Amino acid sequence: MPLIRVAVDGTDPVRFRAASTLLADPRVDRVGLIGRKPPAAWGSRAAAITSADGWDVTVGTDAAPPTPDVTVGPGGAVSWAGPTGLARALGVRLGVGSALAGTVVGDPIHSGPRFGFPPPLGWLHGRQVEGIHHCPVRGSVAGVMATQPDGASLVAVDDRQFLDGVLLAAGVLLASGGHRGPVWEAAADYLDLIVELGLVLADRA
Repeated sequence: MPLIRVAVDGTDPVRFRAASTLLADPRVDRVGLIGRKPPAAWGSRAAAITSADGWDVTVGTDAAPPTPDVTVGPGGAVSWAGPTGLARALGVRLGVGSALAGTVVGDPIHSGPRFGFPPPLGWLHGRQVEGIHHCPVRGSVAGVMATQPDGASLVAVDDRQFLDGVLLAAGVLLASGGHRGPVWEAAADYLDLIVELGLVLADRA
């Protein structure tokens, strides 16, 4: 597969983290940042740019069709490349009947279904929002999981910025491979990519 060139809105911290992750990937030839100068440590493969036109994939920028864009929510040629997409992709892998949960920033709640995340998160209560239980938690650690009634689960826990950046970067690589649509519609490929990019998925029975 040819190396890809990715244009990224550098003013958003998650997108900036995704750009850093992509720059380290051998499938990426060049990363262009709009609205921010790349750090000197990124070297010559990163550049400040003013337009996404002519780049292979974009993140948070406007480019002329048919250049695909990648988003963490709805819209975009590849959509939901974030915690919601990961939760649903984990549910696809784990199977029908999986309960889905992910942490959100906030004060922990003390009612609702409980989910047993690995340390340092532990057991958290969540409120269901569009099929996913949002579990408020303080601190910089984030988690996403799918679990079955018998206790089998798939879960990812990591630093929030790293996790979010990897999930967005994996969406870019899906786009470069020709996928269009929500990331969970290519769940196997998406989960393989996030592992390749450094996120650990724990499988617990």
